[in-house]
Amino acid sequence: MGATKNLAIEENEKFTDEAQQFSNQEQEESPRYKLIGKLMRREIHLSYSKLKHLSSPVNFIDAILNPPKRNAGMSLGTLVDCLLLTEDKFDEQFTVIDETPTTDKQTEFVTLVFEKMKLEPISNLDAKFAEAVSEGFGRVKTDQLKPYIIATLQGKECISKSDFSKAKKIVDNLKNTAEITDELMLVEEFQKKLEFNYKGWNFLCYLDTYHKDGFDDLKFASDCSYEKFSRDIEKFGYDIQIGVYAIGFEALHGNFHPTVKHIVYDAIGNYGVYPIDS
Repeated sequence: MGATKNLAIEENEKFTDEAQQFSNQEQEESPRYKLIGKLMRREIHLSYSKLKHLSSPVNFIDAILNPPKRNAGMSLGTLVDCLLLTEDKFDEQFTVIDETPTTDKQTEFVTLVFEKMKLEPISNLDAKFAEAVSEGFGRVKTDQLKPYIIATLQGKECISKSDFSKAKKIVDNLKNTAEITDELMLVEEFQKKLEFNYKGWNFLCYLDTYHKDGFDDLKFASDCSYEKFSRDIEKFGYDIQIGVYAIGFEALHGNFHPTVKHIVYDAIGNYGVYPIDS
C-alpha cells in the first residue's frame, strides 16, 4: 500500500510543478486559460479520473476540457456496479431504451435537438423536436429517438436491452458466488463519498464499498486472471487510484493500513478477489 500512496503523492507533486510551467505558456483568455487559472487557485477538485491523464500538462488539461468518451466496457462495468451495489439507484442513473442514433443523420439530428434544448425546460422538447425535424430531417427516422433524447436531457445513461440482460447475468452470477457475497457482507456503505484535502488540493472520490477496516474496488476486465489483471493495474493506473483512495481513507478515518481488495469480473462468469499488499 505504501508504494501506491507514494505514487499518488508523486503524481500530485508533479501536477503542481507542471501546472505552473504550463500556465506561463498560456496567455489568451479562453476556456483553457480560465481552467489553468482555477487550477492555479486550486479551485478544481482532483480525482483519480483526472490524475491518470497527467502524462503531461497538455494531456491533463485536454482531458478535463474534452473528457474521453466512455467505451462499451466502461459502460457495462458501471451498469454492473450499480445493479450489484446500489440497485435502488438504477432508475436515477439509467434508462433502458430500444433505439439509439445509429446513422450520421440521426446523430446530426440528435445533436441539433440538444443544441435547441440548451436552457430550455424539458416541457419544450416536443416543439423543439418538431422544429429540428423541419430543418432538413423529414426523411430521417427520428420518432424512435425521443426516449433517448429525454433520458440524455435528464442526465441518465442510455443502455440497450441486450446490455441490460448481459449485466443482469453477470450480477446474478456474482451474487451466487460465496466469496463475493461474504465480501459484500462486511460492507457498511456502498459508493462511499470521500472529500478530503491533501497538500492544499481538494479531492473527491467514491469508494465502491466501505467498511471500518478498508474498502473494495470493483473492476470489469476482459480477462480477470491474476496475471493479466496485475498488468492492467500498471497499464490503467489503478495503483494511483488506490493510492488516492487510501490517502483519503486515512485522512478521514485515521486507518493507516486499510484492508483493500480488487473485485475483478468479466463478461462470461469469471471473477477474482485480489488483496492489495499493505
